[in-house]
Amino acid sequence: MENPGKKAVYIKTFGCQMNERDSQAMENRLLREGYAVAVRQEDADLILFNTCTIRDKAYQKAMSDIGRSAVHKKTRGAKIGICGCVATQSKDALLTRFRHVDFVLGPDHIAELPMIVAEASAGSRSAQADHVDDPGKYVFIDGASKESIATASAFVTIMKGCNYACSYCIVPSVRGKEVCRPADDILAEVKQLVERGVKEVTLLGQNVADYKALPEMSEGQPRMKLGWLVRYLSSRSSIHRLRFTSPHPRDIDDDLIAAYRDETVLCDHIHLPVQSGSNRVLKAMRRRYTRERYLDLVDKLRTARPGIAITTDMIVGFPTETEAEFEESMDLIERVQFDQIYAFAYSPRPGTHAATIFADDVPVTDKQRRLSALFDLERTCARQKNEACVGETKHVLVTSIDPKKPGYYTGRSSDNRIVNFPSEINCIGNIVPVHITKARGHSLTGEWKP
Repeated sequence: MENPGKKAVYIKTFGCQMNERDSQAMENRLLREGYAVAVRQEDADLILFNTCTIRDKAYQKAMSDIGRSAVHKKTRGAKIGICGCVATQSKDALLTRFRHVDFVLGPDHIAELPMIVAEASAGSRSAQADHVDDPGKYVFIDGASKESIATASAFVTIMKGCNYACSYCIVPSVRGKEVCRPADDILAEVKQLVERGVKEVTLLGQNVADYKALPEMSEGQPRMKLGWLVRYLSSRSSIHRLRFTSPHPRDIDDDLIAAYRDETVLCDHIHLPVQSGSNRVLKAMRRRYTRERYLDLVDKLRTARPGIAITTDMIVGFPTETEAEFEESMDLIERVQFDQIYAFAYSPRPGTHAATIFADDVPVTDKQRRLSALFDLERTCARQKNEACVGETKHVLVTSIDPKKPGYYTGRSSDNRIVNFPSEINCIGNIVPVHITKARGHSLTGEWKP
């Protein structure tokens, strides 16, 4: 820990990129208040658990870690807070369950963190976790800060919440309704990040493709959505690369597809969650699109940006899913040839429509068998895609030293592939051309000649 005279904060993050971005925002708020960053919990005066409640595995791991943190209350007198989606879902119940926890803070209240910490230091225990869905009251916190460590890439939140109601998903209840950030605020943060040496920005939102720069305009006028924002940031900043995550397929419109055709700043990659290849299951999931609509989007994206990498999310063992419907998902994978799949066995989340309406009737053994078969197919597709890259030159944003190979660096290509290569020069933070010589399951190896 640097600056041993300062109070120190340790933040443990569970979950998605939104949680990672929220943790960075909390850290920056505390750095401005004079805190240092602790590397270990036992060195911290303030311990924050920023945790997901979307998937049961992450939730259970977080609850276990929070329970074990009580020792630091006894030995060091550390203040302990629970943040993130779980705070919004459980609120005061967390204070009852964990008597050593000082406060519970929802993601819509990060701006209030210094005040909440001060109140906890004075002996108060509180839960501040209600939604803030009024655009006039919601505060978007910059992730950029002169106090934070410079990196080659960064997340920028452009909206929060989700107006959909997918039957398996708890996001709308824990993150609230959609609130979009003003475009000028987004631009200001991107410019600040560029000044700090950031080359790549990922635009974040639970339903990022439904971003709207202004309230819906009168009939006949265009809505300034994500495609417009990409052009706006590209034309007014010197950012090298833009990505975004995660979109709903229903919101991928022709203007965003045209941005893939026209805007080279937009990376050669889209994460496009499909969840299932069965129309009946998609309807039960309340996804509001069909298999055919999804395949049409894939065709349009590949026409607009030849070679675009497409990754996705899938759920196996959704209630009532039959073997034949699972095979429809496998067939979709074969047809699309995804570059990578993040797949999960369905687990009911309390408070969701699916958990209320459907019995969790697919046996665990069937879920695991289907998941294993899906991953076998995914690995085959990914390896074939990577092998096709051998002989190509990828422009790689170098992010770190390869921890497994001394003298090797690692980074990410525009099409979202991890690339490792040897270099005698410290090239972290630069975009370098790497000639690909070898393919692995989920990474590439190559050579760079400065």
